[in-house]
Amino acid sequence: MKILVIHGSMRKGNTYAFTQEVIKRLKKYNDVQITEISVNDLNLPFCVSCHTCFTKGEEYCPHSNTVNKVRTELDGIIISGVVYAMGLNAAMKNLIDHLAYLFHRPAFFGKKGMVITTTAGAGEKSVAKYIKSVMGHWGINGAMVLTHKTQTVEFQMNGKEQQKVENAVGRFYGDIKSKREIAPSIDSIAVHNAFRSMATASSPVSERDAEYWQKSGFAYKIYPAKAGFIGLCIGGLAYKIMKKVFK
Repeated sequence: MKILVIHGSMRKGNTYAFTQEVIKRLKKYNDVQITEISVNDLNLPFCVSCHTCFTKGEEYCPHSNTVNKVRTELDGIIISGVVYAMGLNAAMKNLIDHLAYLFHRPAFFGKKGMVITTTAGAGEKSVAKYIKSVMGHWGINGAMVLTHKTQTVEFQMNGKEQQKVENAVGRFYGDIKSKREIAPSIDSIAVHNAFRSMATASSPVSERDAEYWQKSGFAYKIYPAKAGFIGLCIGGLAYKIMKKVFK
């Protein structure tokens, strides 16, 4: 079982310490292999919005050698996001910007996700919601969320908080082990079908997208993973509406 952890912190502060509590508990399972990547160590230049990853392919990104370090074989992914000024810190957002092609060509269906955020003030829930939404558009549905508030310089957890982490890690591991299917959000289904309509248009916005959707078989499915009846109806409707836009 391979799990990728992406640390969004520029220093080993409270968010890093909280994430390590999760990693420590995951390492108790003998079949878990963990790879850790820190955005601070990537030294990733800012995304310049050249659109090359959309039109030609992610391997043509001017920073592909760095960005592709996070495109590893995985069963689960954990993203720890730091709250700066009630929003996601710039370094983590920059990495997500570089991975924007995953909205066009989602590649993580069936994988499981976890989002970790901490704060000494406010904004941790909105940051976690954003990261969870991004993961959903990558194909990682129903990512688990762990948030933590702290008023101390040195990271601390009380007994109740430790139990919360213990329970979350157990569920995360269990979901990966059982390969439990998690239904996508309505938002994920709608956005997925918007990109599906673009990729299957007679004159697609991106030939690379069109090729990907055809080869993956996604072009012929409202959603390529478990989705409820209402979600499929909304996805089908979104596709029909957007097809009129992208003829």
